[in-house]
Amino acid sequence: MLITAIDRSSAEPFYLQLARIMEGAIESGAFAAGDRMPGESDLCRRYDLARSTVRETLRHLHERGLVRLVPRRGAFVKEQDGWGLQVTAGFFEGEVDGNKREVETKILAAESCRLPEAAAQALNLAPQGAGFLLKRLRRLDGKLALYSENYLLPELQPVILGSDAVAPRGSLNRVLRAAGYHIFGARRSVAGVAAPTRIAKLLKVEPQSPLLLVTSVSWGKERRPFDYYTSWVRTDVVNVTVEAQMAGDDI
Repeated sequence: MLITAIDRSSAEPFYLQLARIMEGAIESGAFAAGDRMPGESDLCRRYDLARSTVRETLRHLHERGLVRLVPRRGAFVKEQDGWGLQVTAGFFEGEVDGNKREVETKILAAESCRLPEAAAQALNLAPQGAGFLLKRLRRLDGKLALYSENYLLPELQPVILGSDAVAPRGSLNRVLRAAGYHIFGARRSVAGVAAPTRIAKLLKVEPQSPLLLVTSVSWGKERRPFDYYTSWVRTDVVNVTVEAQMAGDDI
């Protein structure tokens, strides 16, 4: 059902409710790629929201790769042309929701683990402390596309195991959001690497073939990190894009 109004009795933040309304409008075709979204003042009046809330909504949509923000002009529906590393949304949402492509996931491991040093440091936990490991091999339109290893807080294990995050077409990010773990920020880095033998075998490429290694840590509004992952990406299958924009509060 398409949501068109703010539920003021809901515990969900107003900016996320407005974001879902605007996402629904984009997905329904009410706004096409390149269209200008309603401006801040219009959204404030239409939904009786503070300007700061509307700005947070637009930034959230920008981080998800759905709109681009042009200073002094507004927000425009973005052409979806690849997995954008600036967004807080994951690979599944970028390709399925944005690019209308088919993503299928094979779970190779979903188990408790001892955190390696890099994951423990990223999650602000003790080295070799308890964590939850999710290993996934993912296909894009039937082609092997990437292999990921997610290290998460140990309390997320029952949340994930009892959800569609471990299903072939499930989204980990959506499961986390539903459990209250909204991505408020993320730091991602990307490097060109030669495929290690183990990774090459999984992705069915020759050892030492060029891959992109994406490393990311995501945190919530209180700045507490909850997800650290590494992904090895076949760039002959996935178009990875990085977007930069001028800093500043003007929209």
